[in-house]
Amino acid sequence: MSIKVKRLINPYEERMLEFLQTCIDKSYNIHTQVSLCQFCEIDSHLEHELRNFFFSSSVDALITDFDYKPCLVLEFQSSYHNYPEAKERDRKKALLLELAGVPLLYSQIKDFGILHLYCKNEEIFFNLFTGKGRENAKNLIEKYCQQSASCNLLVPAW
Repeated sequence: MSIKVKRLINPYEERMLEFLQTCIDKSYNIHTQVSLCQFCEIDSHLEHELRNFFFSSSVDALITDFDYKPCLVLEFQSSYHNYPEAKERDRKKALLLELAGVPLLYSQIKDFGILHLYCKNEEIFFNLFTGKGRENAKNLIEKYCQQSASCNLLVPAW
């Protein structure tokens, strides 16, 4: 029997992380592949299926403030996320993050070199080749990071 080491992230995630690094200042940190239960707590009123998902799910990227409090989650979407099972997992994750008060942005490469950043209420397109829309994408990420003071984590009900 053998165990092999593999990369933590794929090339697409690597490019996204490089982009995110250019969008935030040094008072923020980016963490990859973070389990939901590492930065959120649930109360006892969560339904069983959602509770199980909570303990087995992770996010692609988590941006925290200088005090390591969550500001923003980014999920890197691929064509795989178009399958019904993946859509259901995305729905559950979005619900849990909404309950926790942590904003969620999705990123997806569209066509050739168009980065699509979106959430429930906003969307931005950024051309990775020409740079058109880069400031809008950066401003969207910065906006959510700056709103970090309003992030409220759920505290367990004892």
